[in-house]
Amino acid sequence: MTDYLTDIDPVGLNWVGIFGLLIGGLALFLLGLEFMTGGLKAIAGSRLQALLGVLTASRFRGVVAGAVVTALLNSSTITTVLMVGFVSAGLMTLTQSVPMIMGANIGSTITAQIIAFDVSRLTPFMLAAGFVLHAFGKRELLREIGRVVLGLGLLFMGIQLMGEATHPLRTFQPFIDAMQDMRNPIVGIVVGAVFTAIVQSSAATLAIVIALSGQGLMPLEAAITLILGAKVGTCGTALLASIGKTPEAVQVGVVHLVFNLLGVAVGIFVIPQMAELVRYVSPSHPELQGVARLAAEAPRQVANAHTIFSVASTLVLIWFTGPIARLAQLIVPIRAQAAKPAGDPLYLDASSLTVPSLGLQRVRIELTRLGGQVLDIVRRGSQTISTGTIEEINLLLDQDKEADRLAAEILHYIGQLSQVQHSEDEGQQMVGFTQVASNLESISGVVSTTLITIGQQRLTQQIDLVRLRDEATARFSDAVIRNLEQAIRTIEEPDAEEGAKVIGAKSEIEQLATTARQVVLARLQLADKADVVTFRLAMDLIEQGRQVAQFARAIVKNVEMLR
Repeated sequence: MTDYLTDIDPVGLNWVGIFGLLIGGLALFLLGLEFMTGGLKAIAGSRLQALLGVLTASRFRGVVAGAVVTALLNSSTITTVLMVGFVSAGLMTLTQSVPMIMGANIGSTITAQIIAFDVSRLTPFMLAAGFVLHAFGKRELLREIGRVVLGLGLLFMGIQLMGEATHPLRTFQPFIDAMQDMRNPIVGIVVGAVFTAIVQSSAATLAIVIALSGQGLMPLEAAITLILGAKVGTCGTALLASIGKTPEAVQVGVVHLVFNLLGVAVGIFVIPQMAELVRYVSPSHPELQGVARLAAEAPRQVANAHTIFSVASTLVLIWFTGPIARLAQLIVPIRAQAAKPAGDPLYLDASSLTVPSLGLQRVRIELTRLGGQVLDIVRRGSQTISTGTIEEINLLLDQDKEADRLAAEILHYIGQLSQVQHSEDEGQQMVGFTQVASNLESISGVVSTTLITIGQQRLTQQIDLVRLRDEATARFSDAVIRNLEQAIRTIEEPDAEEGAKVIGAKSEIEQLATTARQVVLARLQLADKADVVTFRLAMDLIEQGRQVAQFARAIVKNVEMLR
């Protein structure tokens, strides 16, 4: 390999070979990183929801949650983009997101610590074992573990190729001088920030820094400046993700940038001291000499510098989460906005599509919101059908159209989730949620088609349905609404006891329906044509109430499958 890279040209190096090997190694590294991230996301699954649930407890638990979630997702960028979506949807406040973002910076150092290991001899075995598990594993967990191991193998192979690419440069003085120039903090930070923003991966920047340091081409001080630059460059993706979102979401991207800029602003003045501290705490190999010693010591020093800087900046700035949030709010002020139409989703954000388990949690919350709209339609419908004006009926129709539009948005979002790599359990949840959305849409349809038709006929023929109200019909109507309300509560938080009440109420509702029919027949007696029409309308109303209860039970049964 080295002979290939040192074929004689005017300067003694094969630049095409060096560049090809470098970008090929970088491509393998990024591919391995993608494999690892996908596998870790699938393995983590619903655990991420539990971790995110501790965010509001305290700033320190928020930091821990951010670090662990980032370690599981293998990307601080993904975590920050998720925070953009959470704040945009109103699932957390800007102040609550600040510790999470700080923790994400710490969690991102795990990747650097992993790639600092010298496992070149194990790489072929990792590739082989990872492929076998991923391709032939009988259980999904084994296949995902295989994907992670295969990703690690590709990642380490990419680093090895980048090391091979830079090996001939050890004797090329112009390149050595350029690396020495990285000691200049401004130059190093700009180069690190630009490169990280281009490849959208601070881990890729660190991999190249480790490869160069291992070849003796980059002093630790220069490596630290590039690390500082990578911290700034990684903010670009989150800022791009916030474009077009609510001002609160843009503020999250600004928080990420402000936090890293403040850390870099302090770190730039203590680079020599940081380098000395890193050398002191990192393993040393005095028995080795020259490049061999650099190759043994530099990777771990670079990884430790990354970790120490991230932890130190968090420990300093964690006490200023409030001021940092307020600064972001000053930079991006919130202006009064018109209320969104009821049919526009509030919680379905594209950022959560990268992590199906979190996307499904968004779907659950949006379904609960849809359920609230449908419940309101049923409540208003029972009154409007009997006594409402044509204007009130039309308003109910408009409300039904918005509910249908929201249901369509939810189904479309689930469709997008289904195209992302997901586990079998997540696939079953997607199917279950589509059925819940369809059930809610059907309930809304019962009101819009049948009940509204009854209301319009009542107005046209001047039929008095109020005279049929008594304790029996009121109890039937109340039981149906209460049954639906309980079913919708199980969407937000599955509860076996609450679901059992919905299922168990079937016989009671059927009995109440029978009693209501008897009352209607006794009151009308079908003495003339007007009574016959009134009777038919009343029977239709009772039947539609039974249908609503049937769909409520279907919702509970689908939710039970999701537990």
